[in-house]
Amino acid sequence: MTDKPSLTRRRLMEAAATTGVASVAGCSGGGGDSGSDGGSWRTQPLAMVPAKEYDALYSPNENDKEGETVNHLTWTGYDASNVQDPFREQFDCNTQLDLFTSNPKAFNRLKSGEWKQFHQATFDMAWIPRLAEAGLIRPISYEDWKPYTFDQYIDVFQKQNGYKYAFVNEDDYTFDLDGKMYGAPQRFGWASFVVNKDTVSADDYKTYDAAWSEEYDVGVYDLMFWGIQIIMLREGIDPYKEHTDEEVEQVRQATFDLFDNAKTLLPDFASMNQALKSGEIDIGFISGNWINGTLRRGGNLQFEAHVPEEGGVIWVETTAFVKGEQPTVSDSYLAYMQQGENALKLSWPTSGGTNVVPHKTAWENYNDRQREVLRVDDIPDILERSVFYTGIPDLNKFEPIWREAKARI
Repeated sequence: MTDKPSLTRRRLMEAAATTGVASVAGCSGGGGDSGSDGGSWRTQPLAMVPAKEYDALYSPNENDKEGETVNHLTWTGYDASNVQDPFREQFDCNTQLDLFTSNPKAFNRLKSGEWKQFHQATFDMAWIPRLAEAGLIRPISYEDWKPYTFDQYIDVFQKQNGYKYAFVNEDDYTFDLDGKMYGAPQRFGWASFVVNKDTVSADDYKTYDAAWSEEYDVGVYDLMFWGIQIIMLREGIDPYKEHTDEEVEQVRQATFDLFDNAKTLLPDFASMNQALKSGEIDIGFISGNWINGTLRRGGNLQFEAHVPEEGGVIWVETTAFVKGEQPTVSDSYLAYMQQGENALKLSWPTSGGTNVVPHKTAWENYNDRQREVLRVDDIPDILERSVFYTGIPDLNKFEPIWREAKARI
């Protein structure tokens, strides 16, 4: 995760000018709107993606080819039938979704050459600058896409309110409100811990210290990447900077103490959910709404991915256009996925996890059960207490700590 790509987007564009354009397997491409350089964005590897006048992308037009396939690298839930089937039917095309569970692994897949197999990719937002710097994704015309995207979002996701996690400064590849748009927020949530409110005192779960307390049975989910960030927040350490030797040692001791107190190590979130339901554990560290939502949707509302006073970590799944040729319906696919009524389906898919989306239409149309399961009314406070995930620059310092701690259970 800390490795910096060796080729910047600018260098790749220079290389493309001399070596030609690589095509995407399985996609006919062709036609479409012009990019800022006068050529078709669909056939230029890194051309900016424009958009037609608002709402034009919601319906097929005479330039759209039938029988195309949009290949999307993304997370579970996006592949649900209620999310994908209406688009396939309306545009007489297919969508092929390749699901992943690890941002670093998915990044390495694209970087190794698999970008040729995809047209769009949805990563947690911290990876958008990395993907842009590696020359793997295209910039997007903010003004063109604003009616389809940011105009549809709740206040906290508005650019004018400081939401910068889709905009990249191409000088240093950091998030920057004045930078180029490289992605569209799609789904979001938080990492924290899950408590059984029937067995854990409300006074105790006001802080992460409950997971370090001998009073409760604790299960640790073997998910170092998110877990180490929550441990840092508990210790009052900023996760998103280079860390001193003293801070690393502080995290080491806190991690060892957590594992020493834990009853069990859980290999996946299904195991954690089962341990909670069976009463084996009172607290799962870590968890989040993407994990906990499955339990709550099944009627187990006593289980809550609580964000205590130390805060949680906010992730935002953000969809980007991959470089290389694109099918004629690729821009319509992103517009469709961003449309409020379809975002609501993505929030409550027929398969996969339940998560909130940033779209106002979805928030206005959640029914009472959905609001309770998704904890919609709690989210403003959760956002206020939490930090947006932007990447741990020295994650390699903490990986050995987690491995050593696991051996203590």
